[in-house]
Amino acid sequence: MRNPLINMIKRSPFENTLKHALKVAMCGPVFVKAVDSYFKGEIDQFELLKEEIRDIEAEADRIKRNVRAHLPPSILMPVEKSVFFSFLREADKVVDCIKNALYWMSYYKLAIPEDIQKDYTVLVREVGDYLGFLPEMVLRVHTYFQTRMESDRQAVKDIIREIRFREKESDDLEKTIFIRLCADEDIQPKTFFLMIRLVETTGDIADHLENSGDMVRIMIAR
Repeated sequence: MRNPLINMIKRSPFENTLKHALKVAMCGPVFVKAVDSYFKGEIDQFELLKEEIRDIEAEADRIKRNVRAHLPPSILMPVEKSVFFSFLREADKVVDCIKNALYWMSYYKLAIPEDIQKDYTVLVREVGDYLGFLPEMVLRVHTYFQTRMESDRQAVKDIIREIRFREKESDDLEKTIFIRLCADEDIQPKTFFLMIRLVETTGDIADHLENSGDMVRIMIAR
């Protein structure tokens, strides 16, 4: 069954772009479940979810290549293709970061204090939750370029503003985790290094989503 969001923009150049955004958004709940499984010691379940993310990434890459290869000369919007491709690239990097975060976790069983584990889980839930803004943003952009109504343009800007707000919250939480890590002298060096890389990679998810919003902001600029 086709996704109802895709049905709304059928035969539009945005159709495959929305398919890609939906694949990216699918990673959010899977990422959250994978991290929960990891900290519960459910390693087999974690590995299954990690492979599910890898499969989603492969499908997202396929859709991205299809978009780039079949974009018509005019994509129904007054925007440079370089900006459009930058948006697509930033959205695609979200999936890469999620996959990389799970692979960092799989390299070594992290034994970290409960407060740091809790904060990291909150960070994961935060970024996983607002990946859903991506397909909504694509759909709203498509609507705006169809109607050219200021209310639709404002709806796009509202989503971008919310993404920026959420990114700021994620950035603050990321800093809190770094402070806790540096203050705890009992954490093993290997665990410390892996947690730093893990938190940075998870924070990059929010950064790339914000960057995709910045590209959309350029698209709708007057």
